[in-house]
This record gives sequence, structure tokens and C-alpha cells, in this order.
Amino acid sequence: MRIDIVTERYYGENCYIVSDEKSGKCAVIDPASHGIALEVERLGLKPEFVLLTHGHFDHIGGTDEFLEKYNVPLYVHENDAELLTDGYKNASSLLIGEAVTVSAEPKTLKNGDALSLGSLEIGVVHTPGHTRGCVCYFCGDAVFTGDTVFAYDRGRTDLYGGDETTILDSIRKLMPMLKGKTIYPGHGPERKF
Repeated sequence: MRIDIVTERYYGENCYIVSDEKSGKCAVIDPASHGIALEVERLGLKPEFVLLTHGHFDHIGGTDEFLEKYNVPLYVHENDAELLTDGYKNASSLLIGEAVTVSAEPKTLKNGDALSLGSLEIGVVHTPGHTRGCVCYFCGDAVFTGDTVFAYDRGRTDLYGGDETTILDSIRKLMPMLKGKTIYPGHGPERKF
């Protein structure tokens, strides 16, 4: 497995390109960056699908552009699908004054789902609290945590669908699963647990 990181300059969100080195197939996680399609092309990879850890605007901003170039499925947890088309629910209208939305129709995920990427398997763990549909993606020794858990902090809970008690419950459930793994968060550096 290879992991390439593209960090968007405005909000510092991380976009991950996870690839199976044997097949050259890749998944893009949280395509916030408008240059992500160019990076995938530069790396010579074959996109299979796009995964969203949650539906906030700063994690979906480059999705439509990417899907225009690469006609692949888009996946999001069933509880966050509504955020993709609503600028208030995904916080873009509130925080930047204009709606950021996704026009592609997503396929929905739920806790326990798994997707194949060449020889890799990506598992889905529902970790609500930052939003109702936050998920973490487990792949080998890597965990893509979105805005649930950062290297030394956790996600905010004051936006639509956020809940303090729920995120703390999610983190308690998640922590034993992170032992010996490296987290790749939605913002900031990775961290080995």
C-alpha cells in the first residue's frame, strides 16, 4: 500500500490517495483539493472510487472536478449524504458565505461495510459526533480518521449534526482499534498509536 497526501492550503485539510502498488488502482479520500485529479494523473494511478470521511465543505470541495475527469463511484455514510447538497448543513454557507456542494449521486455506506481496492480491503467504522455520518476507513495498518480524531485532538461538535457526547463515545470505541496503527487525520500530521 502506498499513501500520497495532498494538503489543501486554505483550511489545511488532507486529501489522501491510497493505492495498491500491485495493480496501480487507487482510492481518493476527501478530495478537497482542486488539483487532486492532476496528482492522480501524475502518479499514473487508476482511480476506483472516492471516499468521504464526512460531508463538510472543506472535505468535498474538489469532488465534482475529480469526478468529471474520473467517472468513478462516490461513497459517503448514509447519515451524511444530505450534507453534500446543502450549503448550510455542510457549513460552507455559514463559514465562507457561499454554498459548496456535490452534484454526483453518492452510494451510501454503513458501519461494517468493506470495499476492495486491488489486493487491499478498506473497512468502514462509523464514528459519529463531528457529524452524524463521520466514518473512519481502516486499511492495513492505516486508519483515515477524517475529523473524528487528529494527532493530538478531536473534531469540533458545534456544527450541524455534531454532538459532544456522541463524539466522545465514538473515540472511546475507536481507541482500542487504533493500537499499533497510524492515523491519517483530516487535518494535521499523521500519528502512530
